[in-house]
Amino acid sequence: MDIPLDYRHSNGHAADHAGNHVARVAARLLDTVDPEQRADLALRRLLERALTAAAEAQARISEQRREIEQLRTLSVTDEATGLLNRRGFSEAMNRAVERGQRYGETGALLVIDLDGFKAVNDTYGHAAGDHVLASVARVLKQCVHTLDDVARIGGDEFAVLLNQTTPEHAVERARLIELYLNGLVAPWRGKNIHVRASVGSQCFGADSNPDDVFTQADKNMYTRKSGKAPDALPA
Repeated sequence: MDIPLDYRHSNGHAADHAGNHVARVAARLLDTVDPEQRADLALRRLLERALTAAAEAQARISEQRREIEQLRTLSVTDEATGLLNRRGFSEAMNRAVERGQRYGETGALLVIDLDGFKAVNDTYGHAAGDHVLASVARVLKQCVHTLDDVARIGGDEFAVLLNQTTPEHAVERARLIELYLNGLVAPWRGKNIHVRASVGSQCFGADSNPDDVFTQADKNMYTRKSGKAPDALPA
């Protein structure tokens, strides 16, 4: 049976606390033992074994916690780009909207789609496509603040969550990202792959629904794309 990561994490903390408690009790008892008394000597050996066992259990719990955190990271990370994946994006989007509902924060969602990306895979292969995706990911991360979230949510589709921002700043950031992406050239085995991208944006706040925000941003992106001719091949 699969155990939810958050359940394992919380129970790891409980086991860690119990192990520390056992170790503290054993250490206090050990301080009261008279090594000259035979009965106390046996008790001392028992307590020393208990301390050793507690230390080993603590080490195992710490290692399990690291492994659980690694699994958690992998479950929300896109392998090709190192960005959030669709699941990680959904969680970040829900958190952003929840903050808007609780604290009145405003933000914006940008949906980015690469124009003519299929031609890259068809012409140069999927390794070249992965190279282009990684190049796009680097540009997106360079264009946002540490509070923002960047995700790859589909084959050639990305999302950027601009947290704690204004509509004016969101429009400016969307234009800047589109400008940088459409000027991006990804060198590949002696060829230059010119990236083309379309960006749609939608602001959100206290009354927003995550699904509605995404739907509108996606619609705005396709509206933006409709006036372009696909071109992602070398010039």
